Amino acid sequence: MAKLNPIYNSSLTCPVCDRKIEVTKVRSRFVKLSGQDEDFCPYYETYNPILYEAWVCKYCGYAAHSTVFTEVNFNDRKQVLENIKPKWTSRDFTGERDIDKALETFKIVLYNLQVRGAPLSEFGKICLRIAWMYRYKGEWVDEYKYLKYSYEYYKNSYSQEYLSNKKLDEYTLMYILGELARRLELFDEAMQWFGKLISASANPKEKSKIQPRLIEMTKDQIHITREKMKKKDIAINE
Repeated sequence: MAKLNPIYNSSLTCPVCDRKIEVTKVRSRFVKLSGQDEDFCPYYETYNPILYEAWVCKYCGYAAHSTVFTEVNFNDRKQVLENIKPKWTSRDFTGERDIDKALETFKIVLYNLQVRGAPLSEFGKICLRIAWMYRYKGEWVDEYKYLKYSYEYYKNSYSQEYLSNKKLDEYTLMYILGELARRLELFDEAMQWFGKLISASANPKEKSKIQPRLIEMTKDQIHITREKMKKKDIAINE
């Protein structure tokens, strides 16, 4: 009996150019989480499905996160066909991906978001994925740069977008903003975001909408942030 390949190709129609394309996925039975950072960056024992989240049409250059790949409107199609397709050099991203190949696909997605004028929360999500790729590579300077981009996009998303009906709810976003601010050493801002979430959880109506684990994680991060702030104050006063 042939050995089952952990990765496989799936066929679908590009929602922009209507051509049949293939995208690569990881079979769920081979996905084994070994750990997770506080900003939800995951680590896996073998195959990392995050590397395959960016889907790219090799014919027109349309690219998006797998969860929203089919969600295009008339303007999205128009922008891609007029501004990306004419300059696009066909590239095939199917098959096994390493971190560099995944990084390339996420940056193509980011360019698509810019051309399409996509929601700010989508920019925040992709910039965070790119930051994770650089973390996997151990390239701290570029990781920091994209964490900062993600923080700014998510911060603007929080104030400008209605999130309740989206995949990212406002409470998870509060936590992410707090954690990104902490990683960027914007400790006062981190405490403000974490504080918002704790205040919301004190309201019974809102608490029912918040995952209990998120509240516990927030309390842990408040403690860590306070310790970091103390160390920073000591260093300044020495």
